[in-house]
Amino acid sequence: MGRRAAIRAKQRNRRIATISVVTMTIAAVLALVLIIEASSNVPGDQYSASIDQSVSPAVMQQITGVDDSTLSAIGLPRSVTPPATVTGSTLTLDGKPEILYIGGEYCPFCALERWSLIIALSHFGSFSGLEYMQSSSTDTNPNTPTFTFANATYNSPYITFVPVEELNRADQPVATLTSNESSLFSQYGMCAANGESGGIPFIDIANAYVVNCGAQFSLPQIAGDNWTQVASQLNTPNSTVAQEIDGAANTLITAICKIDGGQPSSVCAQPFAEPTTMDGYTASTGSAAAGHQDSAALILLLLPQVTVESRWTG
Repeated sequence: MGRRAAIRAKQRNRRIATISVVTMTIAAVLALVLIIEASSNVPGDQYSASIDQSVSPAVMQQITGVDDSTLSAIGLPRSVTPPATVTGSTLTLDGKPEILYIGGEYCPFCALERWSLIIALSHFGSFSGLEYMQSSSTDTNPNTPTFTFANATYNSPYITFVPVEELNRADQPVATLTSNESSLFSQYGMCAANGESGGIPFIDIANAYVVNCGAQFSLPQIAGDNWTQVASQLNTPNSTVAQEIDGAANTLITAICKIDGGQPSSVCAQPFAEPTTMDGYTASTGSAAAGHQDSAALILLLLPQVTVESRWTG
């Protein structure tokens, strides 16, 4: 009896040990599943299927159809940084002033700037081939809704637009700057506010104005939203989305009007195309010109910017 009891005890202990191992294994697997689910549950992931799809007519209309009255009501908000003035030989292409954009699909700050740039450029011409894009799901402000210029074309009788999306959403290089584009980036890409270079987004407006300190505004609250949620607010002057995106668009429109001879007059004669506080900021010195030092908007330009993404350099 004593021997059989000992055997039964050993068998019972083995069963207990086996159950313990199985239980711990199941617990570990469940914990791993929860970790994976938590890491993948990034706001906006549910919209990723729309990436690289053509922008719907409804969203295009909302972006390009912001009322003049809305743009005029918004003007130049204090929170928006106007393009900086620079000096150089006029940048032209096909006999028209050229606007060069350098960015990356992964970049959350490029994602913001594209909204304003599309609104502004649509006042001088038209886009085709725009596609939905989100910024990286692992970068700052993950899955910021935006668009990509990678397969887009732009036509205008007044200006030319040259977009370069250097990197894709995975932060991998997909396009190479020409020697001239690289030279322009090196010459005008230095951010006057913090002395740094190589940041994106970068916009050169005919070598007269540049956006070289990253996005002109901050709007982290739209990260994870879909495109309709953002676009539907663009025509509401008291919404933060409209004030930031439309406000930046106003400064770009103004800059373009100044380099293309004020054409078309139906745009350039509008109040939103004449925010006088945009003049007087010099990118090379980071200082306001005489007569503009008392502008609250320009004082903001002297503050360090944090909405710039380091550019891939290989």
